[in-house]
Amino acid sequence: MFQDAESLINSFVEAMRNSNGDLLEVCGINLNNDDTGSITGLDAGSEREKTAESVVPEEKTSYGGNTKGSSFIRGLTVNWPDDISDDMQKAIAGALDSQWLTNCMWLVDDSFALNFWENGTSVKSIDVKFEDNSGSDNLAYVTNYFDGDGVTTKLELTINMHYYNNLDLTDKNGAVKDNPNQLYLDRTLAHEMTHAIMAANITNFSKLPKYIKEGVAELVHGIDDYRKGQIQRLANDPDKLKSVLQDSEHAADDEAYAAGYMVLRYMAKEAASSEPEKSAYFQIGTKASQTISIGLADMRCEALGLTKADGTAVSVATQQKATSAITVIDRAISRALKQQTIIGSIESRLEFTAANITTATENVTSAESVIRDADMAKSFTAYTKANVLMQTAQSMLGQANQNSSAVLSLLQ
Repeated sequence: MFQDAESLINSFVEAMRNSNGDLLEVCGINLNNDDTGSITGLDAGSEREKTAESVVPEEKTSYGGNTKGSSFIRGLTVNWPDDISDDMQKAIAGALDSQWLTNCMWLVDDSFALNFWENGTSVKSIDVKFEDNSGSDNLAYVTNYFDGDGVTTKLELTINMHYYNNLDLTDKNGAVKDNPNQLYLDRTLAHEMTHAIMAANITNFSKLPKYIKEGVAELVHGIDDYRKGQIQRLANDPDKLKSVLQDSEHAADDEAYAAGYMVLRYMAKEAASSEPEKSAYFQIGTKASQTISIGLADMRCEALGLTKADGTAVSVATQQKATSAITVIDRAISRALKQQTIIGSIESRLEFTAANITTATENVTSAESVIRDADMAKSFTAYTKANVLMQTAQSMLGQANQNSSAVLSLLQ
């Protein structure tokens, strides 16, 4: 839809300017609800509402996993530190092992089809670290090490205990005691694990603009509830918004994150509302504007991800490939079912239109018949009137002749 990043930015900023900062119209962002606007949430077009507490879908109390040595989670080997020093770190590590990492990686996979099972993933392990750094604004962060070709060779996940040293262990989401404004730890991890998975799957990940790297991460867990003020300020100032997007590397983090989230939501909305390149238009009403557009998506194997451009198909030769194939096939089935639903709805709409046309034809025929019946009655009325007048005239003439004959007989 856009030739390059500059055309994307210009299109987005112009749309914001023309709408006077209407985020709902341009981006589909609703700042007046409690939905986080995560890509799998109601605000982004799905049926599952995502609140700040429910972004990462824990099913039970999180704390209490095995954090000795390493764990294997969704294709990723997680290496735990040997010197976990206190109970809070042990609790967080346990939550990472039992649910948080699993659910965060599922969230990213469900959003972007990125995971550690893909064949092209360059690194499939991550080292977990804890630090207590009051001088850093980072709640948690992922460090990726890469070689001269831009391929990631090592990943580290660091959690800053300065912000998470007093979690409410009765809350499965990672809430901080007496600090309701602190971002839940599970949401922070969803953001950071997005970076980890992107770095492992995208060559030269570090060279991506900040608004792309951070915007994608913000889009996974939704951030409009947390950055409402900054998002609205940028929406009201298109020039500032454009400046942040064009030079996000030197923009304040809060601005770059918000701007990236906004522009990616804009892309999602434009993609969702755009029509296929080839569409058929059907007239469904009596007025010129009463038409529907029918466009069918590409359902060939390559478009569904079942085959690649070089002709190779999904493979189940190894367990790893089979696991990856399940994801690809599942998405292909989902897309095919969605297309089937669209075709069904179009068929239903056309059947409804056909039924309406049949009903309209019957009504017109009936009306025409009524009109014809009314004309026949009028004609017969006129004929009867003329006939009565003629008979009356003949009767009067006959009567007049009889009167004349009677007068003549008296004269005789």
